[in-house]
Amino acid sequence: MQALDYCRKKAAPPGSSLHYALLFATPVQRDGLLALHAFHREVTAIPGEVSDPAVGRAKLDWWRGEIDRVFERQPEHPVGHALVPVIRQSELPRERFEDIITGTALDLEYGVYPSFRELSAYGHQVGCAMADLALRQAGYNDPASARFGHHLGMALLLTGRLRHLGRHARAGRFYLPEDEIHAAGLSREGLLRLPADHPGLQHLLQQQVDRARDFFRQADTALADRDRYAQRPALIMAALYRQLLVELERQGLPMLHRRVHLTPLRKLWLAWRTARRERRHQNQ
Repeated sequence: MQALDYCRKKAAPPGSSLHYALLFATPVQRDGLLALHAFHREVTAIPGEVSDPAVGRAKLDWWRGEIDRVFERQPEHPVGHALVPVIRQSELPRERFEDIITGTALDLEYGVYPSFRELSAYGHQVGCAMADLALRQAGYNDPASARFGHHLGMALLLTGRLRHLGRHARAGRFYLPEDEIHAAGLSREGLLRLPADHPGLQHLLQQQVDRARDFFRQADTALADRDRYAQRPALIMAALYRQLLVELERQGLPMLHRRVHLTPLRKLWLAWRTARRERRHQNQ
């Protein structure tokens, strides 16, 4: 299997949000983003694939070695082969790849975050590092747009963790600040036993949705006008995840009990509408 085919199967299968975002990317952007997202998916999936933290740490150590080999242009993994030209062309910093690995290691050690301060530190490494790499690869001109990557990374990570909240909780990983759980009059141990319409649970989950939505708002404000067209794959991802938040609310915030999806047709329409809006904005 060719490296990019492997990356596409891993990170952007048909029907996925990334699949639709990449429909409106340039060929160079598409190849680079496939490689970056495949790396992110390979690494961040490890905690959910292993039951022994020692095995997980060994897998993460292997990826640390693979990043060394990628920067030496001697990769072993298909994702590594796909990353070599991306890193060379976009001059991507090694430390951002290392941040993703280091942040993922927290999932092997901790099942709870005492406050949003600790959760945001995790998000900075796992989510913001990925968004920063994607921002650099897609290209931007205004230094102020660098903040777009940070805010978007947090927004995407928080929304993704909310979407998979029940699955992660059943595996013993809670991406909800523990002080906010207690402030809602709840306990971490009892969350999965609560009905979806429990008032305290509804308040807690709405608080998380509102926080993710605020990061999307900050991201949109941070992106300079002259960089919006180049960043349309990221803007499409933002539009899809923002709509997912709307759908979560519409269905009563059921994330602890079941997953919520956007249909492929809806994703395609949102992606097309967002890309068309940015094209019109560029032509004004």
